[in-house]
Amino acid sequence: MDNVNVANTLQPMTFPLHGARLIEASAGTGKTFTIASLYLRLLLGHGSDASRHAQELTVEQILVVTFTEAATAELRDRIRARIHDARLAFSRGVSKDPVIAPLLAEIPDHKAAAAILLNAERQMDEAAIYTIHGFCQRMLTQNAFESGSRFNNEFITDEAPLKQLVVADYWRRNFYHLPHGLASEVRQLWASPAALLKDIGNSLTGAPVRLSVPPLSASLEQLHADNMTRIDAMKALWREHAGDLEAVIAGSGVNKRSYTKKSLPAWLAEVSQWAALPTEDYTLPDKLERFHQQVLIEKTPKGEPPVHAVFEAVADLLDNPANLRDPLIAHAIEACRVLLAQAKARKGWLSFDDLLTQLSAAIDHDQDGLLTSRIRSQYPVAMIDEFQDTDPLQYSIFSQIYQEQPECGLFMIGDPKQAIYAFRGADIFTYIQARRQVTDHYTLDTNWRSTADMVASVNTIFQTPDSPFIYDQDITFLPVNHSPKAADRSWHLEQQRQPALTFWLQEAEAGKPLPKGSYQDAMATATAAQIQHILTASQQGAAYFADGDEHHAIEAGNIAVLVRTGSEGKLIKHALAEQGIASVYLSNRDSVFSSAEAADVQRLLQAVLTPEDERALRAALASSCLP
Repeated sequence: MDNVNVANTLQPMTFPLHGARLIEASAGTGKTFTIASLYLRLLLGHGSDASRHAQELTVEQILVVTFTEAATAELRDRIRARIHDARLAFSRGVSKDPVIAPLLAEIPDHKAAAAILLNAERQMDEAAIYTIHGFCQRMLTQNAFESGSRFNNEFITDEAPLKQLVVADYWRRNFYHLPHGLASEVRQLWASPAALLKDIGNSLTGAPVRLSVPPLSASLEQLHADNMTRIDAMKALWREHAGDLEAVIAGSGVNKRSYTKKSLPAWLAEVSQWAALPTEDYTLPDKLERFHQQVLIEKTPKGEPPVHAVFEAVADLLDNPANLRDPLIAHAIEACRVLLAQAKARKGWLSFDDLLTQLSAAIDHDQDGLLTSRIRSQYPVAMIDEFQDTDPLQYSIFSQIYQEQPECGLFMIGDPKQAIYAFRGADIFTYIQARRQVTDHYTLDTNWRSTADMVASVNTIFQTPDSPFIYDQDITFLPVNHSPKAADRSWHLEQQRQPALTFWLQEAEAGKPLPKGSYQDAMATATAAQIQHILTASQQGAAYFADGDEHHAIEAGNIAVLVRTGSEGKLIKHALAEQGIASVYLSNRDSVFSSAEAADVQRLLQAVLTPEDERALRAALASSCLP
């Protein structure tokens, strides 16, 4: 492993408060506590000549960025609480807190420090703790001249209706005038504008997408004609050499079990039948792939593989298919992005993604560095929480502002093992890029949340394999220590201390594994039975959490079951219900309008709307809404 990738254990009291630094914080290692501790040091100007920031900062100068409103509120509350505790400690001159106590010892003027913290506590409502989109919105508004942004943009949270209008407009402009045959081909790809929007919707905003296929360079009619000509040429070549192909394959070293005397003529006949028909659509015979040159080579374990110009032509057609879909999607994305941007510009609207793209574009075009200089002046230090969920555009913004600025601070805090937001653009390769670019790496090495047994179990699982992660050079597993009191915490069942981690293996019946459905049913039943056993034992005082000499009964709310899919969740919920145990599926994505309660409310409203309708009235009276 390169020295560049070695992470130093982070010490909150000596951590340098300047430069670009990456902090890897596994779950439960005190990430928020560390952020609040560094925040305190920045407020008080704490540190040695090598570690302190150039000046004391106010709460309005320390930028803290995270990714949800809930996380923002939690961070604000936690930092406010730390400031309050530190202020009381400086007022009283005593503290046992591992961070505040050293501050008391190293800052001689307690009265001045208490005054700084009191002022910070009063100003916490103005603290620069934002979501990424909140930060971008403020920068665009406050620096309208430098960013070229409007002063009076209207912020919209849902641009789905506008996307629908834009794609419908694109559909009318490009498809309504097509001849019947070509229009039918398009309708086979997308039955409606809504279907097209489903394929391209996520690419219409945000950073410009990189298209693997060039968009249409000519008319759709011309592309269709060129495709038909290409398929015709393939058919003509096949017809010309069809009589030679069986002998070429039979006389080669190709596996004769794959290309048998019975199947080979049938496959050739199927393709020949297709080649004899006039080309009217993009349909290709299923067996054409059997004559792909690379497939034939792979099916030749010994001897010479069959080689022919027809096989090369088949390979070219299958590897680079003649189709409308790929160029059309590229064209639709490119055109609809422009139409969407124009529509929002006319209305003065900005979406979440627009905030990022506009600030990034403004920074890219800021040749004199005026905008980035103003942002650094306003926020000399930035702490990016949950950095593993950053996308390329977000990282580009902060790296251009703070990289190569050693007097400022850019602290990126996250855990690549918890990168779970790929569906909304988060990119683990962005984290890897940052890890390679930033040479100062730190880690939090103590888990303060879990028991000693759980920490040891997780360490063992990930230390045992040679390659626990795919990108081991960039995402390494660093074992963590348990907290001093973690060894005293455990859970017990029937007077026996239970292991932190247990694997269940469903035994095979008659030497054969269970089918998937039967396996899932069996595991759901076993899980519910075990939960019932634990809760029953808890009621009898035989199942409890132990924390030193204290015992706490295990309750249903202490138990969570993780599932991969909604169907698995329903199986567990049903199995628990059969045991008389109520449960809540926290990832339920079913529409509220499909529930029985919604149907009852609809019946009630229908009866109110049409009181003369006796059937509607009776249905409402029979619903669960009325006692």
